[in-house]
Amino acid sequence: MISIIVPVYNAEKYLRECLDSVLAQTYTNLEIILIDDGSKDASLSICQEYARKDKRIIVHHKENSGVSDTRNYGIEHAKGDFISFCDSDDIIDQNLYLILYNTMKEYDVDRVVSGYAYLYNDNRLLYSKPRVHDGKYEAHDILKKMIDDGTLSGFLFSGVNNSLFKKEVIKKNNIRFNKAIKYNEDGLFSFQYMLCSKSIYSLQSRQTYLYRQHDESSTKKRTVGDKYGVLRKKLWDMQLNDMNIDFKLQMERRTVTEALWQILDISKNEIGVKAIEDIRNILKNEEVQKCMLAIRVKDLNMYKKFYYILMKLKMSWLLYYSSRKLFPILSKFISR
Repeated sequence: MISIIVPVYNAEKYLRECLDSVLAQTYTNLEIILIDDGSKDASLSICQEYARKDKRIIVHHKENSGVSDTRNYGIEHAKGDFISFCDSDDIIDQNLYLILYNTMKEYDVDRVVSGYAYLYNDNRLLYSKPRVHDGKYEAHDILKKMIDDGTLSGFLFSGVNNSLFKKEVIKKNNIRFNKAIKYNEDGLFSFQYMLCSKSIYSLQSRQTYLYRQHDESSTKKRTVGDKYGVLRKKLWDMQLNDMNIDFKLQMERRTVTEALWQILDISKNEIGVKAIEDIRNILKNEEVQKCMLAIRVKDLNMYKKFYYILMKLKMSWLLYYSSRKLFPILSKFISR
Protein backbone atom coordinates (compact mmCIF):
# COMPACT_ATOMS: atom_id res chain seq x y z
CA MET A 1 0.00 0.00 0.00
CA ILE A 2 1.09 3.57 -0.73
CA SER A 3 0.51 6.23 1.92
CA ILE A 4 0.05 9.67 0.35
CA ILE A 5 0.72 12.46 2.82
CA VAL A 6 -1.11 15.71 2.01
CA PRO A 7 -0.42 18.72 4.28
CA VAL A 8 -3.38 21.09 4.13
CA TYR A 9 -3.32 24.74 5.13
CA ASN A 10 -5.88 27.33 3.94
CA ALA A 11 -6.26 25.47 0.66
CA GLU A 12 -10.03 25.63 0.12
CA LYS A 13 -9.66 27.27 -3.32
CA TYR A 14 -7.76 24.36 -4.87
CA LEU A 15 -8.22 21.44 -2.47
CA ARG A 16 -11.12 19.72 -4.20
CA GLU A 17 -9.31 19.65 -7.55
CA CYS A 18 -6.25 18.18 -5.84
CA LEU A 19 -8.23 15.48 -4.03
CA ASP A 20 -10.20 14.59 -7.15
CA SER A 21 -6.91 13.91 -8.96
CA VAL A 22 -5.72 11.70 -6.10
CA LEU A 23 -8.95 9.71 -5.99
CA ALA A 24 -8.81 9.23 -9.76
CA GLN A 25 -5.58 7.21 -9.53
CA THR A 26 -5.46 3.99 -11.53
CA TYR A 27 -3.40 2.48 -8.71
CA THR A 28 -6.02 2.07 -6.01
CA ASN A 29 -4.27 0.50 -3.01
CA LEU A 30 -3.85 3.87 -1.33
CA GLU A 31 -3.98 5.40 2.10
CA ILE A 32 -4.63 9.13 1.70
CA ILE A 33 -3.57 11.02 4.83
CA LEU A 34 -4.97 14.56 4.93
CA ILE A 35 -3.45 16.66 7.72
CA ASP A 36 -5.11 19.99 8.34
CA ASP A 37 -2.41 22.22 9.77
CA GLY A 38 -4.65 24.63 11.65
CA SER A 39 -6.42 26.07 8.60
CA LYS A 40 -8.58 29.18 9.12
CA ASP A 41 -10.77 28.58 6.07
CA ALA A 42 -13.03 25.68 5.05
CA SER A 43 -10.16 23.27 4.32
CA LEU A 44 -10.90 20.95 7.25
CA SER A 45 -14.57 20.70 6.29
CA ILE A 46 -13.61 19.81 2.73
CA CYS A 47 -11.25 17.11 4.00
CA GLN A 48 -14.01 15.64 6.16
CA GLU A 49 -16.43 15.81 3.23
CA TYR A 50 -14.09 13.75 1.07
CA ALA A 51 -13.40 11.29 3.90
CA ARG A 52 -17.12 10.50 3.97
CA LYS A 53 -16.96 9.73 0.25
CA ASP A 54 -13.93 7.40 0.30
CA LYS A 55 -12.79 5.19 3.18
CA ARG A 56 -9.17 5.39 1.99
CA ILE A 57 -9.05 8.99 3.23
CA ILE A 58 -7.94 9.59 6.81
CA VAL A 59 -8.24 13.12 8.20
CA HIS A 60 -6.08 14.57 10.98
CA HIS A 61 -6.31 18.05 12.46
CA LYS A 62 -3.63 19.77 14.53
CA GLU A 63 -2.41 23.21 15.51
CA ASN A 64 -0.43 25.08 12.87
CA SER A 65 3.26 24.07 12.91
CA GLY A 66 4.44 24.33 9.30
CA VAL A 67 4.83 21.96 6.38
CA SER A 68 7.88 20.08 7.68
CA ASP A 69 6.30 19.16 11.00
CA THR A 70 3.06 18.29 9.20
CA ARG A 71 4.84 15.93 6.81
CA ASN A 72 6.64 14.33 9.76
CA TYR A 73 3.26 13.86 11.44
CA GLY A 74 2.08 12.07 8.32
CA ILE A 75 5.15 9.81 8.28
CA GLU A 76 4.46 8.77 11.89
CA HIS A 77 0.88 7.82 11.02
CA ALA A 78 1.53 6.16 7.64
CA LYS A 79 0.66 2.47 7.43
CA GLY A 80 1.76 1.81 3.85
CA ASP A 81 5.01 0.17 2.78
CA PHE A 82 5.62 3.14 0.48
CA ILE A 83 5.27 6.86 1.11
CA SER A 84 4.62 9.79 -1.19
CA PHE A 85 3.73 13.44 -0.69
CA CYS A 86 1.35 15.79 -2.45
CA ASP A 87 0.70 19.49 -1.87
CA SER A 88 -2.94 20.44 -1.43
CA ASP A 89 -3.02 22.96 -4.28
CA ASP A 90 -1.40 20.74 -6.92
CA ILE A 91 -2.75 18.16 -9.37
CA ILE A 92 -1.40 14.73 -10.24
CA ASP A 93 -1.75 12.60 -13.35
CA GLN A 94 -4.17 9.69 -12.90
CA ASN A 95 -1.38 7.18 -13.61
CA LEU A 96 1.27 8.73 -11.32
CA TYR A 97 1.28 6.11 -8.58
CA LEU A 98 0.84 3.18 -10.95
CA ILE A 99 3.93 4.37 -12.84
CA LEU A 100 5.96 4.95 -9.66
CA TYR A 101 4.96 1.63 -8.08
CA ASN A 102 5.57 -0.51 -11.17
CA THR A 103 8.93 1.14 -11.80
CA MET A 104 10.06 0.59 -8.22
CA LYS A 105 9.12 -3.07 -8.39
CA GLU A 106 10.64 -3.64 -11.83
CA TYR A 107 14.02 -2.04 -11.12
CA ASP A 108 14.27 -2.79 -7.37
CA VAL A 109 15.29 0.74 -6.34
CA ASP A 110 14.78 2.71 -3.13
CA ARG A 111 13.14 5.73 -4.78
CA VAL A 112 11.42 6.57 -8.04
CA VAL A 113 11.01 10.19 -9.10
CA SER A 114 8.92 11.44 -12.01
CA GLY A 115 8.86 14.81 -13.76
CA TYR A 116 6.65 17.82 -13.30
CA ALA A 117 5.22 20.87 -15.01
CA TYR A 118 4.15 24.32 -13.86
CA LEU A 119 0.39 24.92 -14.02
CA TYR A 120 -0.77 28.51 -14.47
CA ASN A 121 -4.22 29.92 -13.72
CA ASP A 122 -5.06 30.06 -17.43
CA ASN A 123 -4.48 26.25 -17.49
CA ARG A 124 -1.29 26.70 -19.50
CA LEU A 125 1.44 24.16 -18.73
CA LEU A 126 5.19 24.79 -18.81
CA TYR A 127 7.17 21.57 -18.68
CA SER A 128 10.33 21.32 -16.61
CA LYS A 129 13.30 19.88 -18.49
CA PRO A 130 14.93 16.83 -16.85
CA ARG A 131 18.41 17.37 -15.42
CA VAL A 132 19.35 13.70 -15.95
CA HIS A 133 18.29 11.08 -18.48
CA ASP A 134 15.67 8.53 -17.54
CA GLY A 135 17.14 5.41 -15.97
CA LYS A 136 18.51 3.73 -12.88
CA TYR A 137 21.32 5.44 -10.95
CA GLU A 138 23.42 4.16 -8.09
CA ALA A 139 23.36 6.34 -4.99
CA HIS A 140 27.14 6.90 -4.90
CA ASP A 141 26.98 8.43 -8.40
CA ILE A 142 24.04 10.72 -7.67
CA LEU A 143 25.50 11.89 -4.35
CA LYS A 144 28.44 13.42 -6.24
CA LYS A 145 26.13 16.00 -7.78
CA MET A 146 22.96 15.95 -5.69
CA ILE A 147 23.73 18.99 -3.50
CA ASP A 148 24.48 21.06 -6.59
CA ASP A 149 25.35 19.84 -10.08
CA GLY A 150 26.68 23.19 -11.27
CA THR A 151 23.65 24.21 -13.34
CA LEU A 152 22.43 26.94 -10.93
CA SER A 153 19.48 24.74 -9.96
CA GLY A 154 20.28 23.57 -6.43
CA PHE A 155 19.55 20.09 -5.13
CA LEU A 156 19.05 17.36 -7.72
CA PHE A 157 15.83 15.36 -7.14
CA SER A 158 14.91 17.89 -4.45
CA GLY A 159 11.12 17.76 -4.68
CA VAL A 160 9.39 15.02 -2.72
CA ASN A 161 5.91 15.40 -4.22
CA ASN A 162 6.50 13.47 -7.43
CA SER A 163 8.31 10.56 -5.80
CA LEU A 164 7.81 7.20 -4.16
CA PHE A 165 9.89 6.38 -1.06
CA LYS A 166 10.23 3.18 0.97
CA LYS A 167 8.89 3.62 4.49
CA GLU A 168 11.39 1.02 5.69
CA VAL A 169 14.33 3.25 4.69
CA ILE A 170 12.73 6.33 6.28
CA LYS A 171 11.90 4.59 9.56
CA LYS A 172 15.13 2.59 9.88
CA ASN A 173 17.30 5.68 9.44
CA ASN A 174 14.96 8.11 11.26
CA ILE A 175 14.80 10.46 8.27
CA ARG A 176 12.56 13.44 8.89
CA PHE A 177 12.01 16.94 7.58
CA ASN A 178 14.05 19.47 9.55
CA LYS A 179 11.64 21.93 11.16
CA ALA A 180 14.37 24.55 11.59
CA ILE A 181 14.90 24.80 7.82
CA LYS A 182 12.28 26.87 6.02
CA TYR A 183 13.74 26.77 2.50
CA ASN A 184 14.90 23.66 0.63
CA GLU A 185 13.76 21.42 3.48
CA ASP A 186 12.54 18.91 0.89
CA GLY A 187 15.96 18.95 -0.80
CA LEU A 188 17.66 18.09 2.49
CA PHE A 189 15.16 15.29 3.15
CA SER A 190 15.81 13.87 -0.32
CA PHE A 191 19.58 14.12 0.18
CA GLN A 192 19.48 12.38 3.57
CA TYR A 193 17.29 9.67 2.07
CA MET A 194 19.80 9.15 -0.74
CA LEU A 195 22.62 8.81 1.82
CA CYS A 196 20.75 5.78 3.18
CA SER A 197 19.76 4.35 -0.21
CA LYS A 198 21.34 2.10 -2.79
CA SER A 199 19.73 3.40 -5.97
CA ILE A 200 17.14 5.66 -7.56
CA TYR A 201 15.18 5.55 -10.82
CA SER A 202 14.56 8.80 -12.67
CA LEU A 203 11.47 9.23 -14.82
CA GLN A 204 11.76 12.98 -15.13
CA SER A 205 10.72 12.94 -18.78
CA ARG A 206 7.24 11.91 -17.57
CA GLN A 207 5.58 15.12 -16.35
CA THR A 208 3.01 13.54 -14.05
CA TYR A 209 2.88 16.22 -11.34
CA LEU A 210 1.50 19.71 -11.87
CA TYR A 211 2.82 22.46 -9.58
CA ARG A 212 0.22 25.17 -9.43
CA GLN A 213 1.60 28.70 -9.78
CA HIS A 214 -0.35 31.32 -7.86
CA ASP A 215 0.29 34.28 -5.60
CA GLU A 216 -0.52 32.38 -2.39
CA SER A 217 2.10 29.66 -2.94
CA SER A 218 5.16 29.59 -0.67
CA THR A 219 7.54 30.18 -3.57
CA LYS A 220 5.78 33.49 -4.25
CA LYS A 221 6.34 34.71 -0.69
CA ARG A 222 10.11 34.43 -0.48
CA THR A 223 11.73 37.24 1.46
CA VAL A 224 15.01 39.05 0.86
CA GLY A 225 18.22 37.89 2.56
CA ASP A 226 20.34 34.81 3.07
CA LYS A 227 17.70 32.21 3.91
CA TYR A 228 19.97 29.20 3.44
CA GLY A 229 22.49 29.64 6.27
CA VAL A 230 20.76 27.07 8.49
CA LEU A 231 20.77 24.54 5.67
CA ARG A 232 24.44 25.18 4.82
CA LYS A 233 25.42 24.71 8.46
CA LYS A 234 23.48 21.46 8.58
CA LEU A 235 25.32 20.16 5.51
CA TRP A 236 28.73 21.12 6.92
CA ASP A 237 27.86 19.55 10.29
CA MET A 238 27.14 16.25 8.55
CA GLN A 239 30.92 15.88 7.97
CA LEU A 240 30.45 14.90 4.35
CA ASN A 241 34.06 15.79 3.53
CA ASP A 242 34.95 12.24 4.53
CA MET A 243 32.75 10.83 1.77
CA ASN A 244 33.73 10.49 -1.88
CA ILE A 245 31.04 12.87 -3.15
CA ASP A 246 32.99 16.00 -4.17
CA PHE A 247 31.43 17.81 -1.23
CA LYS A 248 33.65 20.91 -1.34
CA LEU A 249 33.04 21.37 -5.07
CA GLN A 250 29.28 20.97 -4.63
CA MET A 251 29.22 23.56 -1.85
CA GLU A 252 31.17 25.99 -4.04
CA ARG A 253 28.56 25.56 -6.75
CA ARG A 254 25.82 26.07 -4.21
CA THR A 255 27.39 29.36 -3.13
CA VAL A 256 26.78 30.73 -6.63
CA THR A 257 23.31 29.19 -6.90
CA GLU A 258 22.22 30.76 -3.61
CA ALA A 259 23.66 34.11 -4.71
CA LEU A 260 21.48 33.96 -7.82
CA TRP A 261 18.42 33.11 -5.74
CA GLN A 262 19.12 36.10 -3.50
CA ILE A 263 19.44 38.37 -6.54
CA LEU A 264 16.07 37.16 -7.85
CA ASP A 265 14.45 37.76 -4.45
CA ILE A 266 15.93 41.26 -4.20
CA SER A 267 14.78 42.14 -7.71
CA LYS A 268 11.23 41.04 -6.90
CA ASN A 269 10.90 42.64 -3.46
CA GLU A 270 13.04 45.78 -3.61
CA ILE A 271 12.95 48.78 -5.93
CA GLY A 272 15.50 50.90 -7.77
CA VAL A 273 18.74 52.09 -6.18
CA LYS A 274 18.31 50.02 -3.00
CA ALA A 275 17.89 46.81 -5.00
CA ILE A 276 20.85 47.52 -7.28
CA GLU A 277 23.09 48.32 -4.32
CA ASP A 278 22.13 45.09 -2.53
CA ILE A 279 22.79 43.07 -5.70
CA ARG A 280 26.14 44.84 -6.10
CA ASN A 281 27.12 43.83 -2.57
CA ILE A 282 26.38 40.18 -3.33
CA LEU A 283 28.48 40.30 -6.49
CA LYS A 284 31.37 42.00 -4.68
CA ASN A 285 31.65 39.04 -2.32
CA GLU A 286 35.05 37.42 -3.01
CA GLU A 287 33.76 33.95 -2.17
CA VAL A 288 30.94 34.24 -4.71
CA GLN A 289 33.31 35.36 -7.47
CA LYS A 290 35.85 32.63 -6.65
CA CYS A 291 33.17 29.96 -6.74
CA MET A 292 31.93 31.08 -10.18
CA LEU A 293 34.64 28.83 -11.63
CA ALA A 294 32.85 25.76 -10.24
CA ILE A 295 29.76 26.30 -12.43
CA ARG A 296 29.36 24.09 -15.51
CA VAL A 297 28.71 26.89 -17.99
CA LYS A 298 28.26 24.58 -21.00
CA ASP A 299 25.39 22.81 -19.22
CA LEU A 300 23.45 25.95 -18.37
CA ASN A 301 20.20 26.64 -20.19
CA MET A 302 19.74 29.86 -22.11
CA TYR A 303 18.48 32.17 -19.39
CA LYS A 304 20.78 30.79 -16.67
CA LYS A 305 23.77 31.28 -18.93
CA PHE A 306 22.59 34.87 -19.33
CA TYR A 307 22.47 35.30 -15.56
CA TYR A 308 25.87 33.65 -15.11
CA ILE A 309 27.51 36.08 -17.52
CA LEU A 310 25.94 39.10 -15.82
CA MET A 311 27.02 37.83 -12.40
CA LYS A 312 30.53 37.19 -13.65
CA LEU A 313 30.73 40.71 -15.06
CA LYS A 314 29.13 42.15 -11.88
CA MET A 315 26.43 43.96 -13.88
CA SER A 316 24.12 44.63 -10.96
CA TRP A 317 21.83 47.11 -12.72
CA LEU A 318 21.21 44.80 -15.68
CA LEU A 319 20.61 41.87 -13.35
CA TYR A 320 18.02 43.93 -11.50
CA TYR A 321 16.10 45.11 -14.55
CA SER A 322 16.28 41.72 -16.27
CA SER A 323 15.06 39.94 -13.15
CA ARG A 324 12.30 42.44 -12.44
CA LYS A 325 10.98 42.97 -15.97
CA LEU A 326 12.22 40.31 -18.37
CA PHE A 327 12.51 37.14 -16.29
CA PRO A 328 8.90 37.09 -14.96
CA ILE A 329 7.70 37.09 -18.56
CA LEU A 330 10.20 34.63 -20.02
CA SER A 331 9.86 32.19 -17.12
CA LYS A 332 6.23 31.60 -18.10
CA PHE A 333 7.18 30.49 -21.61
CA ILE A 334 10.75 29.14 -21.50
CA SER A 335 11.06 25.67 -20.00
CA ARG A 336 13.09 25.68 -16.80
